[in-house]
Amino acid sequence: MFLRVYSPCLALRPFVREYTVMHVEIESTNGIITKPFPASPDQCLYFYARDPVISRKGVEASLLTNSPSIIVGPQVTRVNLELHPNHLTVAVVFRPGGLHALLGQLPMTELFDCSIDSSLIWPTEIRELNEQLAATSNYDLMAALVEGFLVRQYARQSLSQQPFDKVIHTMVQSPQLYSIDQLADMACLSGRQFRRKFYEKMGLSPKTFARIVRFSKAFRLKEKNPKLDWLDVVTIAGYHDFRHLVRDFKEFADATPTLLSEEESRYPLKIYTSFE
Repeated sequence: MFLRVYSPCLALRPFVREYTVMHVEIESTNGIITKPFPASPDQCLYFYARDPVISRKGVEASLLTNSPSIIVGPQVTRVNLELHPNHLTVAVVFRPGGLHALLGQLPMTELFDCSIDSSLIWPTEIRELNEQLAATSNYDLMAALVEGFLVRQYARQSLSQQPFDKVIHTMVQSPQLYSIDQLADMACLSGRQFRRKFYEKMGLSPKTFARIVRFSKAFRLKEKNPKLDWLDVVTIAGYHDFRHLVRDFKEFADATPTLLSEEESRYPLKIYTSFE
């Protein structure tokens, strides 16, 4: 398994948190593993440079073969991914609001709980980039190719950081510390203006976003520390009690905390944590 995290260039750091290149050659009975991906606060751009990735959202949903590159907006529903023997992903993990800036101010509500083929937004550029990624085995070059694409796209936008953007970063660090009214004051907005701008830039309500941040922190903490007691997870992640943690797991992972941990333990590959 190859896994490397790259920091973006200085010009992109207000919008991009990191790039991740992961290459896994899977050994299992049929060469395929299925991994649960619960809701996450991250919004991402993915490139699948080798075998295709097949996804299923929800128990009743049909299987869908993802395009070689997809944009993933604000997610509140668990997705199961089927990973084939030669799995290579180049992922762009955006800072809050970074994807909105890249897409030319497209309201993120348009991408709520879904993914779209990136070539629908940039037909020629994505086709060429997919071909370049498929043609190389140099991981550093893959990250550089994706960054070059992003530099060109961001250069076409009129961008500026506002107090609102700093407030979202505060929510990611400490989602339980501030009320919505306090966050609105910090952003120099009324409560109604803050909620409207939040839907526009993040695609969901600030309350739901804060819940997903807290849930994600709890899940990743347990995944990294399997022996950690769930009551300790409750405290560290900022939950009031175990009941609230179970509620979020059922809503955002479609499983109880124990069941999700069991599903994760079937394979040692910790993809969700790797993309932190």
